[in-house]
Amino acid sequence: MKVLSVGKSEKMSIDIRKARNGDAKPLIELSNEGLRRKFFVYDGGGYFKGRKDIIKTNQRFMKQDKRNFTLLAIDKKRNTIVGWCSVSGNERGRTRHRVDLGWLVHPDYVRKGIATRLVQNAIRELKKASIKRVEAEAAIKNIASLKLAKKLGFKIEGKKRKGLLLDNGKYVDTYIFSKILD
Repeated sequence: MKVLSVGKSEKMSIDIRKARNGDAKPLIELSNEGLRRKFFVYDGGGYFKGRKDIIKTNQRFMKQDKRNFTLLAIDKKRNTIVGWCSVSGNERGRTRHRVDLGWLVHPDYVRKGIATRLVQNAIRELKKASIKRVEAEAAIKNIASLKLAKKLGFKIEGKKRKGLLLDNGKYVDTYIFSKILD
């Protein structure tokens, strides 16, 4: 993926859709771009590498269901993936009513409402699927994700000390959020 630059005055047209087979490579390149630029809080060097990651991710996209799916934000003008929101949950058992949510936006596209639209669309799909609880975890230093979660009605339920282990061996504390869907 080439490095993108979007001026503030430039109009964007963003589509939101479910990921599909073939989307893995540009999605992985998006993640790696944020890591290379040290933009993401989780910058422990966890680059996706090569063909195995692409195959594994495309296989995951082909097995999506109402509790496990990925939404993509596509810049229609550039035909480029600029963000994603991933949902994962269990089909059976005592936790089948809840899912975990995560999101990411390309560094050149932040503060343009893309993550908001992705998460809102995911929540809309989850309500249709009768999911009752959405959870998210974010590093305490990840101010953008904390603001987004609060804006969309997520409540902080607690703090995990050393909640995430980065690839560089360092730990970061995290907040646990939830949102009850009616």
